[in-house]
Amino acid sequence: MRILAPAALFLVVAGPVAAAGTPVRLREAVEAATGSRIESVVAGERSQQARSRALEAASELLPRLTASVSQSRTYKVNLAAQGLDFPGFAPLLGPFNTFDARLRLTQKVFDWGDWRRAQSGRAAARAAGAEEKAAREQVAAAAALSYLEALRAQRSVAASSADKDVADRLLSLARDRKEHGAVTGVDVVRAQARAADADAALLRAQVSEREALLILKRVAGWPLDRELSLADDFSVVSSTPPEVAASLSAALGGRAEIAAAEERASGAELAAKAAFGDRAPSILLTGDYARSGAQPSDSKNVGAVGAALAVPLFSGGMLKGRQEEAESRRREALASLADVRQQVELDVRLSIERLSEAAEEERATELSLSLGERELAMAQDRYGAGLGTAIEVVEAQAQLARARSAQVSALARYHSSRVNYASALGRAGEFSL
Repeated sequence: MRILAPAALFLVVAGPVAAAGTPVRLREAVEAATGSRIESVVAGERSQQARSRALEAASELLPRLTASVSQSRTYKVNLAAQGLDFPGFAPLLGPFNTFDARLRLTQKVFDWGDWRRAQSGRAAARAAGAEEKAAREQVAAAAALSYLEALRAQRSVAASSADKDVADRLLSLARDRKEHGAVTGVDVVRAQARAADADAALLRAQVSEREALLILKRVAGWPLDRELSLADDFSVVSSTPPEVAASLSAALGGRAEIAAAEERASGAELAAKAAFGDRAPSILLTGDYARSGAQPSDSKNVGAVGAALAVPLFSGGMLKGRQEEAESRRREALASLADVRQQVELDVRLSIERLSEAAEEERATELSLSLGERELAMAQDRYGAGLGTAIEVVEAQAQLARARSAQVSALARYHSSRVNYASALGRAGEFSL
């Protein structure tokens, strides 16, 4: 008598346990996480702040128009206090009124330092945008891994349920054979112990599943009391490992961290040029138009235009300090860029190695599971025919349970390695099962 045929056993293991709640897919979890996680929100705000700073820096090169209106009454003015002494005139004047309504326009015609600072600000804004993308990629990877962990826990529940079913059937067989006098009570006790182990393993798997679902809901930003089920399942393992050269090329062009580091280096280069440009002359144009008089009713049109040339001659070391600091920041940014590129290459190479290893491990566990099913089937046949012992059946059952658990874990590690590989290329947000 066979407890469970290998084909039927495989179907029980392969099919996940149906859970109550709204079905959600991995893509939904990733999209929800990238839109709600604090890392994405903070990165978005920092990007906005960088764009605002760039606008502020660019404003130094744009025209400035101001308007002012004033009305005052002066009661006494002492001309002598101003160094004015007119014979025959009293030194005190007043009272008198003053009205002035004025528009004033200023425009920098040339300022090398401000021009370079505006360019540096735009580069910093682009770098912040790339960093926002990198943060979203990290959140997407975290959400995908959380979904896979929940899926692994769900598969573990299915595997433990299948193991418990086998254990219960073996216990039923042992009791039946004892009633017919074919075995002793020891065989029943062994079967009971194995069934108790299977019950405990199922309980642990169910607790692990609930914890994994809670973590997934937290990562995705969903209410923790929301009931949900996983609509996606593990896909077939690919036998074709990715090429290193093509992967490196894709990563160097797709990783947001590299784009951010390049923009930071460009911004630091422009900031260094701005610091040196502060030594250059600057030209400023000014103009104003006003209505001026004692009262608004008797005011007259007045105005002026002018130009100013400013040449920095001595700054007490301020400009030299700015230049040295900017140059140091430039070297720091270039060193960071080189380090990021090397780290990206390391990420790609390690992810490919781990992906290939995980694929081989998953295939090995598939074979182990198949052999475990055959071993248990043969042990059951021998036991049912009175040729084998209960120990053989229990050992085969335990071996099958270990193979089943190892296969679930290996499949989860393979797809987690796929997530890490996609993240190494800068494509975690595009990952799908």
